[in-house]
Amino acid sequence: MTEPLDQLRPARRQTLSEQVFDTLSEMLLSGALRPRDRLSLRDLAERLEVSMMPVREAVSRLAASGALEVSPKRAVMVPLMTAVEFADLTMVRMLNEGQAARLAAERASKTEIAGVVALAERFEEVLDKAYGSAAAVAANKDLHFAVYRAAGSPALMEVITMLWLKAGPIINFDIGVDTGAPRSEDITHARSHHSRAHHRQLCEALRARDGDTAARAIAEDIRVASELIRAHGALDTDDNPRRIIP
Repeated sequence: MTEPLDQLRPARRQTLSEQVFDTLSEMLLSGALRPRDRLSLRDLAERLEVSMMPVREAVSRLAASGALEVSPKRAVMVPLMTAVEFADLTMVRMLNEGQAARLAAERASKTEIAGVVALAERFEEVLDKAYGSAAAVAANKDLHFAVYRAAGSPALMEVITMLWLKAGPIINFDIGVDTGAPRSEDITHARSHHSRAHHRQLCEALRARDGDTAARAIAEDIRVASELIRAHGALDTDDNPRRIIP
């Protein structure tokens, strides 16, 4: 009879390609990369101290999902997105991320809920002190992904992560990254930011195990952010299709 341990295989170490993929993914999720940003494969390889092969493999994976765009000349760019494409992506995010919040309300442990509440408080603190900063973007992402992990659905988490890879370069402008606004305007925006109210609603819903309200809070957070971005974002009409760009 085969012993259970006989079926084990050596632990798989993360390949260089996976490390590069994770690094680029985090840059997309955090808004460090923005629409129209161009990437040099050679520069990436040099900065990450790897050969060109793992960089090409990682970029190919992200391009296959639509998070990056590779031209016939092998130039790599963060793609632009038409207003219609952005609206469609927003709808899909509302459905999937709303469902994740609903599941989190039903399945999350008390410890996970406490963690989400702490991250919501952290987001408000950072928003007041550093509106428009990378720290504010990171705090918002950390909060959202804590909720999605608490849903306990690896398949749904995978879908949501892929959606954020596409949306990240745009949606993070809702928090005012590099808007160039005067400091007084930054403070006003921070104190009235819509996510503050939606995150509070979410936390109350999680505590009450109210899945429907949790789903609505996340969906509304996404919807309002999308409308603000579409209303205030610059539009590129050189080739006729309206494209949302920062």
